[in-house]
Amino acid sequence: MSQQEIENQDIEPIVVPSYLEQEDKKKKQKPAVLGKAIRKWKRKKTKEDQREEVKRKREGKVLSQTPYVVPFLQIQEDVIYLKEGVMDILQIETSDLQSLNDTDLNILLLAQTRFLRSYFYDYKEVALNFPANTERQKRYWLKKRKKTTDPLRLRFIDRKLFEFDFLEKERTNREFFLFLYADNKQQLDERKDVVIRGMKQSFPIKKISQEKKEDILFLLNNQNTKL
Repeated sequence: MSQQEIENQDIEPIVVPSYLEQEDKKKKQKPAVLGKAIRKWKRKKTKEDQREEVKRKREGKVLSQTPYVVPFLQIQEDVIYLKEGVMDILQIETSDLQSLNDTDLNILLLAQTRFLRSYFYDYKEVALNFPANTERQKRYWLKKRKKTTDPLRLRFIDRKLFEFDFLEKERTNREFFLFLYADNKQQLDERKDVVIRGMKQSFPIKKISQEKKEDILFLLNNQNTKL
């Protein structure tokens, strides 16, 4: 290339970045470097920290399989809704079979046999131990205590109250229940009427409150606990 051509050629200026531009460029590169350092630190977490993190996440959560195991959806005073159909719980009024003579015992057995032959729907008999309930007796003696001023009489009443408290804590009653099942509420009501009429002559059936039904279901699903 001749000297003439070199002089006529446009010379591009060399642009040198200022100090501020260089600092801005460095600041933009820092987050990427910092992110790599954070990810590297996270990978170095010990197994113990990971176990603690999993434990904190699990606390306060219900096991996912519980709703699938328990068939109950909603409970009301006269019906319990299940995932498939409905049910209700009735209590069987028991009799002291040991005190009956042979004739009365045979009458009970024949009446119960007649019912079992006529009722062919699904049902279940359940026996549970419930704490002894002495609320009525305690109310009676507390009422007497308010009207008494005799020291000897007061000592006698306090002794009776102590005995009732002891019975409620240490003694249980064996109670029997009948679980009835149906496809819908109307069908369940019809079957309850059949059972109440059929067992009237042998072991009468009585209805129970919603609170008692909840206690029964609680005991069935928590057999290592007490009410």
